[in-house]
Amino acid sequence: MISLSNRLQMVASLIPPSAVVADVGTDHGYLPVWLLQSGRARRVLASDIHAGPLRRARQTAAEYAVEEQIEFALCDGLQFPQAERAETIVIAGMGGETMISILRMAPWTRQGRHIILQPQSKRRALTAWLQAAGYTLQTARLCEDGGMLYHALAAFGGAPAEKTTAEALLFASHDPLLPQFLAAEEARLLRAIEGMSRAEARPMCAALTDAREELERIRRYKEAVTAW
Repeated sequence: MISLSNRLQMVASLIPPSAVVADVGTDHGYLPVWLLQSGRARRVLASDIHAGPLRRARQTAAEYAVEEQIEFALCDGLQFPQAERAETIVIAGMGGETMISILRMAPWTRQGRHIILQPQSKRRALTAWLQAAGYTLQTARLCEDGGMLYHALAAFGGAPAEKTTAEALLFASHDPLLPQFLAAEEARLLRAIEGMSRAEARPMCAALTDAREELERIRRYKEAVTAW
């Protein structure tokens, strides 16, 4: 059985059993192999925008003798003909804005598809866009890998539910890494607020207000976590 990093194992744990899974930005192709070996997927569509990673993914699939169950596509995101066959779409290790662009160009993902995301940046912008675009946030999860804290989301493309946040989902599940996550978010916001407070440009005013409001929300969660 192929071994996954903590980050990829977190992503894998959110993927429901599916006939077809699309792994966007597959890189070395470790996740598709794990999905097939574990029986979580019967077939995987592995795409990457660069030829080098896709070549390595083919080599990984051949090494574990699962190449017949994987279809490879050299393309941008989900822009390949067979993509709509996927029941579950995984996009991991990219910035939130890139993920938004990929999903925006594939509106069919809002029609009953499971979406698993592991953003490296712009998490708040991503979650806000998902809910505005008609995806329902279902689960959030955290993990540590190589001294870094990573975050993943599971969403569903369908009728939107009540609006929520990643912090609310993590709090509801009593994620053991939530206190560490909240402390990091508080430190990030304090740095941002300090920087914006020194700036004199008027367009910073709205961003400064937003940052202060987010800081208050994070601090409320920090206080609530102490009651666990």
